[in-house]
Amino acid sequence: MRSRPGTRNLLSYLLSIVLIVAIAAFAILIALQVRGDKPPRFDVGAPQGVECPVGEGTPACFSFAVTNLGNKPSLVECNVTAGAGRATFLNDTPVYSSSAPFEPGITEQLTVKVDQGETDTVTEPMLMCIAV
Repeated sequence: MRSRPGTRNLLSYLLSIVLIVAIAAFAILIALQVRGDKPPRFDVGAPQGVECPVGEGTPACFSFAVTNLGNKPSLVECNVTAGAGRATFLNDTPVYSSSAPFEPGITEQLTVKVDQGETDTVTEPMLMCIAV
């Protein structure tokens, strides 16, 4: 029994499309493996006023959202300052060094306390973070 020429052409056409899709998928997978790592970079959100933990005795506390924008985990070091007054993390130092890496895309909250300055006012602190 002989197959019709139209059936053979249709089968060749379908196999060609499957082969092209397989090659494209393979190329995409290879490109994803070869791409370079983005250097770790951290985004710091705007300060949000929050309640200070019990026993701090500080007039104002602020929370910052810190996100790793890289594509691999990284340690972070953050420095906090305030225009008026003294800004520190809850451990009474102006520098935070993470003990564990921040995972990519995950947002962590860092809390800062601000003491009154000479003018008896509290200003929003500024937080700068870098990968270490």
